[in-house]
Amino acid sequence: MGPGGLSDAELVALVLGSGMPGVNVLDSAGSLLRQTGGVTELMSMTVSELRSLAGVGVATAGRIVAVAELWRRANDPPPGDVLETPQHVVRAVRAFLAAERAGPVNGGAAPALVVVVADSELRLRQVVPLVGALVPVSAPASASAPMTMHALVAATLHEVLYRGGSAFALALVPGEHPEPTDELRAIRDVLKLASTTVGLRCLSTVVVAEDDWAPLA
Repeated sequence: MGPGGLSDAELVALVLGSGMPGVNVLDSAGSLLRQTGGVTELMSMTVSELRSLAGVGVATAGRIVAVAELWRRANDPPPGDVLETPQHVVRAVRAFLAAERAGPVNGGAAPALVVVVADSELRLRQVVPLVGALVPVSAPASASAPMTMHALVAATLHEVLYRGGSAFALALVPGEHPEPTDELRAIRDVLKLASTTVGLRCLSTVVVAEDDWAPLA
């Protein structure tokens, strides 16, 4: 039986190598999966996030992050265009939205907020939707509440760092006209400040509609 026949817990157990004190490695792996919600969530956590889990020390967190980094490098798309101006950011966002609308999953629904991740040379790495970040302008009153400011900033920085980015831009995709809001300006200002504390560069913030766009002044 190859790796494809192993359960999630068995694969995580192989990564861990040994269990928590008094707990076998398979049960330890199962505990981590339950605490995080699954393999995807576990493999997207930072060292500090992993160390907050029960039974996870520096060595265990390092092994998990190393495996996740190897997977990310193996599956990274080649670098894209250089994001020299807000227009380049808009072009990347529109290409992402076009691909999303053409896909079988979203059925034409556009995310309300996306982060455009770039490398140290400002080359496009990925465009990532921030699920639940903001309720679109056209969303019904019954739509779920958006993230808090703190959660949004944390999610944005996490996505950039997890995807190996050194810089990023933020784009709001409204349901109607591209009109910057005070809320978006506040998000931009907090992100600029927070990004410097973790060594990231905040490039620009734009509002992108189907036929128009606007930079955030």
